[in-house]
Amino acid sequence: MMRTSLLVLIFLVVIPTWLLAQHMPGVSMGNFAGTQALYHNPAFVADSRYSVHINLVGAQLYLANNHIKYNAPYSFLSLMTNNVPAQYRNEKGAIILPQSDLEERLNGRQKHLNLGVDVRLPSFMISLKDGKYGIGFSTRVRTLLNMTEATEPIAQTLRSRGKELGIQKKLFENQSANLHLNGIGEYAITLGGVLLDDETDFFKVGITAKRLIGVFNTHILIEDGAYTIQPDPAYLDRKELYDIAAITTQYGYTSDGAFQNLRATPAWLVGNAAAGSGFGFDLGMVYEYRPNVHKYSYSDRGIRKRDGSKNKYLYRIAVSLTDVGRVKFKNPNYVSQYQVTTTNKVLRFQDYENIGGAEGLFTAVNQSLGVDNASRTTTFTSILPTALQASLDYQIKPNLYVNTLWVQNLIRPGAFGMKGESVLAVTPRYESRWYELSVPVSLMNRYGSFGIGIAGRVGPFWLGTDHLAGLLNIGKPKAINIYGGVSFGLFQKPPQSPNPCYLEDREPLLKRIFSGRRRR
Repeated sequence: MMRTSLLVLIFLVVIPTWLLAQHMPGVSMGNFAGTQALYHNPAFVADSRYSVHINLVGAQLYLANNHIKYNAPYSFLSLMTNNVPAQYRNEKGAIILPQSDLEERLNGRQKHLNLGVDVRLPSFMISLKDGKYGIGFSTRVRTLLNMTEATEPIAQTLRSRGKELGIQKKLFENQSANLHLNGIGEYAITLGGVLLDDETDFFKVGITAKRLIGVFNTHILIEDGAYTIQPDPAYLDRKELYDIAAITTQYGYTSDGAFQNLRATPAWLVGNAAAGSGFGFDLGMVYEYRPNVHKYSYSDRGIRKRDGSKNKYLYRIAVSLTDVGRVKFKNPNYVSQYQVTTTNKVLRFQDYENIGGAEGLFTAVNQSLGVDNASRTTTFTSILPTALQASLDYQIKPNLYVNTLWVQNLIRPGAFGMKGESVLAVTPRYESRWYELSVPVSLMNRYGSFGIGIAGRVGPFWLGTDHLAGLLNIGKPKAINIYGGVSFGLFQKPPQSPNPCYLEDREPLLKRIFSGRRRR
């Protein structure tokens, strides 16, 4: 139950900061996605339609759960943009969100919650040797909150902050839940190249190596607990207290200084000055079937080349393993962890008033549970959200494609660290150099939420969502997401002076010659 109080407090702090996840099929699977495609498969760095591509900034926001349905009279989009009508605000202008607008799904099953923010900082990729090889460099910051394997009473307590009368004065036994909040920075280098270009068959591979910086971490793992929520007589029953009959839990955190002292210095980027550090990698391969590749071939001074400005495949199959790695939090100046087994404790509201940051919160928890600093350890390791990704991209006709993307999270719910989202998406799109439009249709939220989105790119700007109904509050959504950014590039150039061997320009001429002979 101690975990419950912590979850309540952290949940209330974290949700207003707009957290999210990581796939963006609406803008990342096309041939002009540039650096955005590298997060799905590093092999895309080779044979790109860009000679150079630069991402200035991009971000995506994501929320999904299986317990709460959003049923407010205003949309998530209004909430995010602070455009909620005045009738739903109090006299101070604060937005009113009654508990009844967060409709519960009560079925006795374990609950999960994923929230995340992925900020893609300045990055670039460069084509080498006419696209045969490619190199990229990327920077990124991710924050991801995962709650997994939470028993339903704990989820109910989080939703109502213990105020719902239906869950008060009851003994809840055999309670458990896992919460992980991670903030991870990374800088990475991507290398890729063409292994096979044999007429109709084309094959390329790539790898991304990542240096990981552990910015902050908070985790609370409750293995077994029993608790009762009671009105607190000290507050004339207007506040709640938690009677803990028994608890076995592990919790840890990085102190506020781990974030406040963050510096872009060598000691932080490659040394041990940060709260944590580690390494990770992505691996990928891409196969393309090119039945008409001769249309995009030409001879330059006797050397056979491909037109790098054109897409050549009828279909493309891509497979990758992403986010393999871990961050070890081991700086004793910032890292604390405790293992606790105790009985007959009380958590009171007044003990958690006016606390400052993570340190203040966990100091109060230690006092409530009777934990002293002698039981503190200063090392724990958090894994990355490893996933298997596979996609099939099919060209219906020039500029018109249909993409199928499957992302399967490979991290078990009880693992220590970050868990990604499993997604299956089918995305038709129209693409060209300067603009693109796609309509992703997906099963997200562990395949439990259906979404239809819309995404587009005009010049350097891209914007989209995979769950338009969630943003607009249609059908009591359990998931939402939105993404956007600014990036641009220099396109690969076609042959400047195509000779007769450049068959794409040659075929119309041959048809005119032979049709003229037949008429004569």
